[in-house]
This record gives sequence, structure tokens and C-alpha cells, in this order.
Amino acid sequence: MPSTFAQGIELLQDFAGQIRNEIHAVSMNWFVNRCPLVSRLPRIPVESTTFAVVSRVARPRTLKLGAAVAATDTSMTFLDATYLMVGDVLELVSGERVEVTGEVNVAANSVTIRRAAEGTVASTGALNDTVRLVGNSRTGGEVNQLGVAMKPAISYQYCQTWQHPVQISGSLQAAIGFASSARGGTPLDQARMDGLQNLMDDMETTSYYGRGEDPALVARPKQKGLKTLIVTNNTTAPTNSGTYRATDFIRDTMERCRTNGGNPDILLLSSNFMTGLATWGHAVQRITAGTNVFGVPINVFEAPFLGGITLVEAPLLRPFTAVALTSSEIRLRVKRNEFWSPRGVRGDAFEGDLIAEGAIELANESHHAWVEGITAFSA
Repeated sequence: MPSTFAQGIELLQDFAGQIRNEIHAVSMNWFVNRCPLVSRLPRIPVESTTFAVVSRVARPRTLKLGAAVAATDTSMTFLDATYLMVGDVLELVSGERVEVTGEVNVAANSVTIRRAAEGTVASTGALNDTVRLVGNSRTGGEVNQLGVAMKPAISYQYCQTWQHPVQISGSLQAAIGFASSARGGTPLDQARMDGLQNLMDDMETTSYYGRGEDPALVARPKQKGLKTLIVTNNTTAPTNSGTYRATDFIRDTMERCRTNGGNPDILLLSSNFMTGLATWGHAVQRITAGTNVFGVPINVFEAPFLGGITLVEAPLLRPFTAVALTSSEIRLRVKRNEFWSPRGVRGDAFEGDLIAEGAIELANESHHAWVEGITAFSA
């Protein structure tokens, strides 16, 4: 950020250029490794504090039985059968294949079936058993069949305003030889860089952990973070949490996302999760991702067993946390990019504010996964 405050007497013309200065190009580069979510996401403008997010859910490949099934039953009840079609082949836990022969009874969540299809043997099924959808079969000449579309679901996200005031006394600003890590070297420069780090940290952590508050109900709206937005694949008490293995990790992230039609290609990992990969015998390998405009290497890693999925250390994620993302379906919606808004001089102080406003947009939440609650890694 350029310093617009000179030492000595401030005249009227000194403030002529004190317009709002957008600094997101600086913040996105300076904090590319500390705040990888908000600094690396594509940014799309949004006009309203509240905006709608539409998610579409593909046909799930598994169902849960809503009632026990005897070997002689000619219908089956599910917890949700609305996406089944005539000709669908289903596989019970026992291995029996059944064919759906009638349209779904939506009110009862049931379908009529032909038992022992594909050379299998009729058997029983218990309440809550998992039934797998193998796929549809048709004659090719059937008409007047009901179709199944992806189910759209609408949720609402709220833009959050982050603001960090900066104030430096004239006496401190006049100090000579002030030790500063910021370019420019004055106390004001350092205070603004400190404020910018706080701003970016707030943007990053609320994008993870915000629970959301509607601007129609509160004076200060708050965004929903990834932990709140990801509902279907949100694991907070994973199986084997005390002896968490690579197979558990794949089950809770890659497998769950792909089952629901997602294609996760990015993994955000808390700093200590990197030790978990080493414990599993899959130490991460740094890959070349270039440098930011300040010449700092951008941190990107890969682990061989994950088949080319990009790993990014996210220092502000809480320990033992991993987030799998389908990158084409997440973005940062911004009303106002990060900017420096100088107030000028009041009394013997230079004042200004670092401000940003926006929110994470996550489409098709079932294509992403959140995992926490792990207590120890095991080989």
C-alpha cells in the first residue's frame, strides 16, 4: 500500500488524493499462504447483502429401506424413493437384485418390484438397510414414463462487512528510525499492514466457521461459512477418530463427495493434518505453483495416494480439520473488495479504516466435504 501521509505539515492538497483505495490485489498476494481460501478463490461481484444459492442434487446411488422387507414382498418402502424410475435395478445388502416395475408412490415412498432379478435369490431386508441403485433398464420403446430431474434446493447467504480501524498519533508518526516490517517504514504503514492482516484473518475464519445471521433480523449480518454450508458430507465425529487412517480419510471426503456427483480436486488441510499424511506413509510433496508478486512461493502440495488432488495448508483451520472442495463450485461473492478508506486527521491522530464486504458462495453442497473431530492419526 502506498503511503499517502507525509511527515510535517498537512495541507489541503495533501488530502485531495485521499479517495478510497482498493487494495485487494495487495492482500490477495501478501496473504496467499496464510489465508488461502479468500485470497485464491475467484471473485464475482454481488449487488445485494442477501443472495440466493441454487444447488442441484443428482440421483443418489444409495437408498435406505423405510421398512423391513420379506422374501415374498412385491413392493418396497424407502425413506426417500422420489428419484426412482420404472426399470431401475436395485441391489439389497444380501446381494439380491430387484427391478422397479411401477411408478413411485410419492405419498408412501414405495415402489412395486420384481424380485430375484438377474439370476439372484429373493431374500429379506431390514429397516435402514442400505440399498444400492445399480442403474436403469428399459425396452427402448416405452412411452409416458415419468422422468427424474436433479432436485434444485435454494439457500440464502449473507454478505458480511469486516472493518478494522487504524489510528496513529502524530507524535508516533513523526518518530524517526521506527522499526517496521512494512514497505514504507512509517508507523502508519506498519499499523495498516497489521490491520490488513487482522482483516484478512477475519475474512478467512468467518468463511470457515460463520453460522450466518440474516440482515433482516440483525444490524450486523454474518455470512455462513463452509462448516455450515456443507450439510450432506459434514463429519464432526468420524469413525475411528482416535486411530484415524488414510482409508477413513478417503471414506469421509473423496468417497462421499463422488457418491453425490461431486469431483473434489482441492483439499484444505489444517497445519497438523500434514503430520497425519506422514503418519500414513504419504508425506506430501511440494509442487511448483509459482510465486506471488512479492516473490514469495505459493504453497501447494500433492500426496501420491490422492491421485493428483491439490493439497493446500490452511493455517487458520482448527487442528485435525480437512475440507474437500469441488473448485468449480465455490467462489467469493464481493460487494466491496478490500480497501483502505482514509478519514484524515482528527486532533493529533491519523485515522482510516480497512474494510471489505462479501461472502462465500458454495454451489451443490453435497459435492464438498468437511471433516473434524479427529483426535489422533494412525498408520
